[in-house]
Order: sequence, then structure tokens, then C-alpha cells
Amino acid sequence: MLFDNNDIDLDFSLLNIANLNNNDFLMNDKNTMPNLFSAKDGFLRGNIFKNEYKPYKNLTYIDIKPKNDQEAKLFNVMQYSFAINDMNLYLDLHPDDKKAMAVFEDFVKEAHNCKKEYEESYGPLSVTHTKGNNFDWIDNPWPWENLGGNMYV
Repeated sequence: MLFDNNDIDLDFSLLNIANLNNNDFLMNDKNTMPNLFSAKDGFLRGNIFKNEYKPYKNLTYIDIKPKNDQEAKLFNVMQYSFAINDMNLYLDLHPDDKKAMAVFEDFVKEAHNCKKEYEESYGPLSVTHTKGNNFDWIDNPWPWENLGGNMYV
């Protein structure tokens, strides 16, 4: 391989590249990590990790304000889905981090509750969530169709 039999000691771990150590990711209690944004703030910024958020050219994010109940419930689904994906990336590199896994599991529970709440009010979000033998998922409007509301939700 490229770096085999070299006298140079190279450590390409993610933490070393980012100038971090494992203590930067410790939690104060079971359910919080001090270096994490909330699911909403992480979603709006595009990164749930505070120490990894770097705005582009001093620009800021758009604070999305849902205009109705349906948009608010869909926004909740989106923010928790994003948080799950971001935590999943971290856990891919740190599979033994039990504290991060607890946060991940909390996000999964919240996402499940948000999806259930949305689907009870407005119908299924995917083809796998049907009621009985009826394919409700093909009925209009689709969740992402703009019904005079916010173009971002």
C-alpha cells in the first residue's frame, strides 16, 4: 500500500484531522451532548455538531417558520430525520460511543413520534405506511407540494 513500510508515523483519524480528542464528545448527562445543536438548529445549519459548523462567507441560515400545522409537523419530521443522519455518520466512526448512541436513540424515538403524529393528521409519508388495503400514499396533495405555504417545507 501507499504508506506501508514508511518511517513516517501518520495518523489520519478524524479526531486528529479536526484537532479534537475524545473528550470533546463527552456528555454532561445521559441525554445531552454539549457540542450538539438541537435537532432544529442542526437542521437549519446543516450540521448538528457545534464545533464543525462553519458558515460560508459570514452568511447565516434561514430560520424556517412553518405557516400552518401541516408544515410544522412536516418540519419536525425533517429536523429529526436530519439529526438521525448526522448522528449516524458520527457513530459510523465511533461505534462504541454509548453516550452518542443514547442521543441517537432519542432522536429515533422523536422522529418516530413526529412521523406518527403527521401521518395521523395528514396521511402517510411513504408507501410503506398504508391503512388497510387502500393505497392512501398516492392521494394528493403530497407533503412537499406547496399549498400556499412555505417553499422550504
